[in-house]
Amino acid sequence: MRLPAQLLLAFLLSLLTLAGLIGWLQNVHIVTGNGMYKSIQAEPWIADFAHARLDPSNYLYFPLYGASSRLLDAFGILRGVAWKQFAYLNAFWASLGVVVVYAFAHRVTGRATVAVLASLFHLGTGFFLLLATINEDIMPGYVLVLAAMALAGVWFERPTYKQVVIVAVLFTLGWLVEWRLIFPTLPALGLALLLSQGTLKQRVARAIVLVVTIVATAGIVQQIWEGHAGAVGLPDLLWTGKGVASGWAGLGWDKLWMMLSGVGNYLLLVGGFTDPLSAERAVGPLAVSVLLQLVVFVLCAVLLWPRRNEPIVRAIAVVFLGTLGAGQVMNIYSQPQDPQMQINVMPWLTVAWALIVAALITKPRALPILAVLSILPLAWNVKALADYRGGDRDALNALAAIEKTLPPEKTVFIYWGFEPITMWQYAMWSRTWDLDEGSWEPPPRFKWIALDAGAIRHPQWTAEQDAQSIKRGIELALDRGYRVVIDEAWSWSEAEFAKQLGGLSAAARAPAIHRMLHGDYEATPVLTEKTVGTYYELRRKSAH
Repeated sequence: MRLPAQLLLAFLLSLLTLAGLIGWLQNVHIVTGNGMYKSIQAEPWIADFAHARLDPSNYLYFPLYGASSRLLDAFGILRGVAWKQFAYLNAFWASLGVVVVYAFAHRVTGRATVAVLASLFHLGTGFFLLLATINEDIMPGYVLVLAAMALAGVWFERPTYKQVVIVAVLFTLGWLVEWRLIFPTLPALGLALLLSQGTLKQRVARAIVLVVTIVATAGIVQQIWEGHAGAVGLPDLLWTGKGVASGWAGLGWDKLWMMLSGVGNYLLLVGGFTDPLSAERAVGPLAVSVLLQLVVFVLCAVLLWPRRNEPIVRAIAVVFLGTLGAGQVMNIYSQPQDPQMQINVMPWLTVAWALIVAALITKPRALPILAVLSILPLAWNVKALADYRGGDRDALNALAAIEKTLPPEKTVFIYWGFEPITMWQYAMWSRTWDLDEGSWEPPPRFKWIALDAGAIRHPQWTAEQDAQSIKRGIELALDRGYRVVIDEAWSWSEAEFAKQLGGLSAAARAPAIHRMLHGDYEATPVLTEKTVGTYYELRRKSAH
């Protein structure tokens, strides 16, 4: 079978597998509900493409997925349910990503068997499989950047200017889908060119061409959208500042737990996804997953050490390990536990596995062992995802139970801020964010207070300012006669609060917030729902 036919088969089999998995799981919000918010943000692009508003940090994402959803609507595929459509669109792009891996492995090793096993391995890695079956927004940008990295790996030993331009264009289109993708890979691409073969003048010229092409491509895209609602100039496109000067930015020891979660779950989904406390509780399985990755790294390094001076080996190492290094430095400062923050910096693992397979496959009886090891992550992670089956149905049932017992017109909800049920209340009740130094005018159906809002939006606040801001919201709700309920965050100890806030570099605020809640208010259980947990009704403490 010729290579084009192999690539087509890899795409089709991947798409059928992922689409079948989505249909079987019936939960496109595993681990994160961000995709629901993005599908809501894309609704104007689906309804009225010409007048929808651009988002500088996702400049091409909403036009791309908006147009894609319109196409699915035209064919009657999940018409009007963008939050489900986006999962299948991600499966489409993920299947293209498998094709990229197959083509790269085939080109580097010259063996179809190696390409098959590398593709199976990549398909099965935890975060890739997860993001290929839910509606998160990273997949198209990731695949375009992965394609640029793969081409750079095979071309940048001694690239032509044409090859540099192709890589730069693909890379730019990728980060224009998701802006932050520019940071981990750009330094690696530039370094690979500076270390490529040729004179110093030639190498510097290649790096200049890379940068000029990136800026020019971004400029062309900017000109195409000139005059459209939300269009920005080229400087604002190159630097959107997404996530900067917010609670996500910052360093602290708790970020190490979150890094363990992000790196560990990238290979094997074992839990501890969302915060330092959950990662600490899952330390054993996470450590095992990281150790397995370390074994792959060391084994690959040992097997390739005799080839260390080959230009293509050096180019591949610089591109993929350079992206890993730069990406994890960025991640430790922001959200190292987040699947979409890890997926684009961790493809080195698949590359290393492909090179290990290529080096060992000719050994006696090696093929069956390598085949089993290549498919083990897929088997493990499908089993892990199975635990989340039916999550969307269960959440909608929980929403109905909450609405019956705690009518939203009469209730104000207090949440930590990341609970999945808040996404459903936001999407199905009213598209309103939590109260943040404001008031409910006019009162929406979904009225809520997020305990993490101050840490995210006001990193300059003191602990007492944060606590008093939350208290003002509670008092406003009580004064207006609303029933105020809080979820299981009420049962957290001060130490648990600190661990939760540690992920936002705000652990020091925990004592003040915990003291305010439990010092000024008392609570009694009013509803227990198996999917959400227990709600407690909050009242002012009686004077003694």
